[in-house]
Amino acid sequence: MAEGDVRLLAPFDPIVWDRRRFETLWGWAYRFEAYVPAAKRVRGYYALPLLWRDDVIGWGNLAVVDNRLQSQLGYVSGKPPRDARFKRALDEELERLRTFLGLA
Repeated sequence: MAEGDVRLLAPFDPIVWDRRRFETLWGWAYRFEAYVPAAKRVRGYYALPLLWRDDVIGWGNLAVVDNRLQSQLGYVSGKPPRDARFKRALDEELERLRTFLGLA
């Protein structure tokens, strides 16, 4: 992965699965919520941790609706980074996922 890339990580990625380590490294708690009742979910059914550079800055909930990829992103800071490089890298990651899913 090149510096500046954005990646949406699987909820079971080695970076994520040790909750205590994750919280120590990134200062916020991530929990896979697929088995949490909907009313108690904080980030979403299948929220994917959002890695940018060397920091997990948020999460993304993705779905395919009418053969199109929809994404709802959340950020620990409450808003996305203002850096134009982030926006480009995020667009590239979403396009990579579209191609992987056969939607591009």
